[in-house]
Formats: sequence, structure tokens, C-alpha cells
Amino acid sequence: MMLVAIAAAFASCQSNNKKSAELVMENDSVMMEPIEVAEEIFTGTLPAADGPGIDYVLTLGAATDGVDTVYTLEMTYLDANGPGNHQVVKTSGKQQTMHKVVNNQPKKAVKLTPNSGDQPMYFLVVNDTTLRMVNDSTLVETIGQAVYDITKVKNK
Repeated sequence: MMLVAIAAAFASCQSNNKKSAELVMENDSVMMEPIEVAEEIFTGTLPAADGPGIDYVLTLGAATDGVDTVYTLEMTYLDANGPGNHQVVKTSGKQQTMHKVVNNQPKKAVKLTPNSGDQPMYFLVVNDTTLRMVNDSTLVETIGQAVYDITKVKNK
């Protein structure tokens, strides 16, 4: 009789532990909701050597806790193959935030490194809504009348 009572008590403990484990799992699943990825989208038409311009649509994943993220870039070369016949080039890769001193001024920029292995692109952060394409990691701006700015249009 005593053996039956011990077995019943043991089974009851096992059942309670299982329920506790299930409760913990349920609570964990509530805490692990998907995190919405914030994005910033910048657009603009930049000058082109052989046509009326290049339309840029740059989507940057927002860096959180100092961790760099990814980007996608769609470039539409206007009239590349004749009037009204545009050519679209899409690229994606790693986005990194850079900080540098240029002409004794602190500068912040975004470095875009394509997954394809092509050369990185650099955009100087002009302000909260404007990025300016620069030639390379020196972050020196092009001097002249051409405007190489793209502006923020949307936050996701």
C-alpha cells in the first residue's frame, strides 16, 4: 500500500513539473515576439556623366545598440539605353557607420559594402534627412555645382 502511495506522489510531482515547464515555455514565447526592423529610405536623382541622371532609392536598416546592419540600393540609370529606356541596377550588402575628422571637423558617414564584391560606396551624413555621396573613405565632398544629395522620404 505504501508503495502505491509513493508512486502516486511521484507521478503527481512529475505532472506538476511538466505543467511548470509548459507555463515557462508559454511565458517565454510571449516575451520572444518578433522585433520590427526599423528602416530609413532615402531617394534622389544624382548627376550622371552619360545621361540625365541616376535615380537612387537607398534603404538602410537602422543600426541598433551600435550593431551595423544591411542595405539595399536600387539605381535607375535614366535614358541609359536611349530616350525613355532606363537601366535598373540593384545591389545589397553590409552597412557600416563611420566617424572621421575631416579638415578639423567631425564627420559621420555610411559605408555601403556590396555583397557582390564591388567597391564600397560612401554617403556623408549631412543632417537627419540628407545623405551626400562622397568619393571614398576620406569623406571629402566634391567641389562644384553638382548636387550629390539624397533625402529621407520615409521611416518604416
